[in-house]
Amino acid sequence: MKARREAEQKDRALSAMTHNDVRYRKYNIEEIEKATEDFSQSMKIGEGGYGPVYKGILDHTPVAIKVLRPDAAQGRKQFQQEVEVLSCIRHPNMVLLLGACPEYGCLVYEFMNNGSLEDRLFRRGNSPPLSWRRRFQIAAEIATALLFLHQTKPEPLVHRDLKPANILLDRNFVTKISDVGLARLVPPSVADSVTQYHLTSAAGTFCYIDPEYQQTGKLTTKSDIYSLGIMLLQIITAKPPMGIAHHVQRAIQRDTFAELLDPSVTDWPFDEALAFAKLSLKCAELRKKDRPDLGTVILPELNRLRELGRTSDASTSYGYSSSSQSQSHASRDSASSTHDSQGN
Repeated sequence: MKARREAEQKDRALSAMTHNDVRYRKYNIEEIEKATEDFSQSMKIGEGGYGPVYKGILDHTPVAIKVLRPDAAQGRKQFQQEVEVLSCIRHPNMVLLLGACPEYGCLVYEFMNNGSLEDRLFRRGNSPPLSWRRRFQIAAEIATALLFLHQTKPEPLVHRDLKPANILLDRNFVTKISDVGLARLVPPSVADSVTQYHLTSAAGTFCYIDPEYQQTGKLTTKSDIYSLGIMLLQIITAKPPMGIAHHVQRAIQRDTFAELLDPSVTDWPFDEALAFAKLSLKCAELRKKDRPDLGTVILPELNRLRELGRTSDASTSYGYSSSSQSQSHASRDSASSTHDSQGN
């Protein structure tokens, strides 16, 4: 009885959202083809588990167009309903879903000028290193958006695929989580197969997947917390995800933690970076019951560290590390053309 009542409440909530506030624009396939130059390889900016992503111009606006692969296409009516729900779920730290082409399973997102967090951490295109202040800000913004998703009604939205490649940065380096709710737009078998693909892919994406999920097959909000923990460790070390929690834990035990901090930043506040690392390790605990709560533990601490960055002596550049201020804006511009991220 209770389950049926909850299901009815969920249906009513979804129905209300879809009928009351349609905020997305419907595009026809001709508009999509024109924007992508008939899905030209030269316009392709990424390839993810759900399909390729192209850059384009629609309504005089630069956009990223994600084309769901054929087996990921649901019935048109259900796809349309879910897109309408997702277009109502808006947050300053989530990539904006601008529109869709329901007939062909295409999603249209705002385009992010500064690429992905992965691009910037690994300094692709020779971009300057991010300052520690910017890194603390990015971490707090990711957690803020994640809490918003986990508090979505009628049921929490589990992201399922949190990683630096899915964290995008706009022209002002405001953090935006991408691929929100994508698992809702495809049949459950496809969403699960994409997650399973990540588990077995050589790309290292499996490093972000909750170990408990691998045993139970159930993804929960605490699964996202594990992914967040691995990603936070990368934010301060700029190291690959494989074994990162083990390496950081061992370095802390051996008093060699300072050696693991990203050396491209020359002015790390050591005590705060250590507190950041210890919180990240708690998030990446193997058992989900050992991971801290996002709203009461993780976000308050990340906000504290962000505020410290804001109030500390800001004689260095807020966006980039002090060691990079002499680098030209040209290198930044060349880096911002890297958008593999929007395809993950």
